Amino acid sequence: MERNQFLLFLSFLFSTIATILGIAILVSGSSLARFSSGTGGSLFQASEIGAVVLPIVGEIHSGESTFDSTGADTVLRQLRELDEDTNVKGILIEINSPGGTVAASQEIFNELLHLRKSKKIVVSMKDVAASGGYYIAAASDYIFAENGTITGSIGVISFAPNVKGLLDRYGVGVRTYKAGKYKDMYSPFRDSTNEEDDMIGKQLQDTYRKFVEDVAKGRNKTVKSIEELAEGKIYSGEDAFRNKLVDDIGGRREAHKKLSELCQYEGLIPLFEQEYSPFERMIRSLGVKFLGEGSQTSKIRALLQSQVLVILPTALGKLML
Repeated sequence: MERNQFLLFLSFLFSTIATILGIAILVSGSSLARFSSGTGGSLFQASEIGAVVLPIVGEIHSGESTFDSTGADTVLRQLRELDEDTNVKGILIEINSPGGTVAASQEIFNELLHLRKSKKIVVSMKDVAASGGYYIAAASDYIFAENGTITGSIGVISFAPNVKGLLDRYGVGVRTYKAGKYKDMYSPFRDSTNEEDDMIGKQLQDTYRKFVEDVAKGRNKTVKSIEELAEGKIYSGEDAFRNKLVDDIGGRREAHKKLSELCQYEGLIPLFEQEYSPFERMIRSLGVKFLGEGSQTSKIRALLQSQVLVILPTALGKLML
């Protein structure tokens, strides 16, 4: 009896603590974010002139960001808040991403091009800023990469697993009911037809052409010059600099200095960096949905169902483990 009462008391205590923590987090700000420098009220509304650090990390996909991926909806919301904040003069985008889905990368690219009319944007590439990661970088005013950065990979890929041979081996059949000749075009249970291969190829070529054209537009280059560097080729940061895919070699220090210069700020412009509490880091690392959509499952589903701009499909690797 006493043991049950003790367990009941512990349950009540933990519930109370969890409730208090939840209320504190919600009151502290809808983004669960705080600034590492400067002061301010909401997400990016600083009370002094400055610039904001915006990370693009992991796979790029539609929906909300997770702790190890970038959701277009989250980024677009942040960029639109920045657009309305006259105290924010520039954005330092730090990219460490192998790419992601086409539409998500395009949405962020287009929003950055719009924002570039009123803010200065500088990119600092980390380990990888390839394919969809490079797509986003191309919308900036200036790009820095480290010598060892992997970048480029201007190309499109689409995955379609085929387990027909495996099923045939064990005598397993799959019946498919459909309305529409091509409804099961990506089915893993049968071989594709030549007609379907042609349709998919055309779709990929259309997306690839748009990718090349957007990079040329963002970088103020000719389409022909970008075509020569595209075709899915990957580059080290040094090689990308030689081929003018990036503007200079350097990291955050150099990017910060360049952004200050573009913003015509005397000295180094204050950087406002979004930080998360240890509690939210734990929640996100566990893959729990919190204040928004976004999970490994939805991320992988998006990669499997969409054309992707990606150099290393790490999410698919996690799925196969």
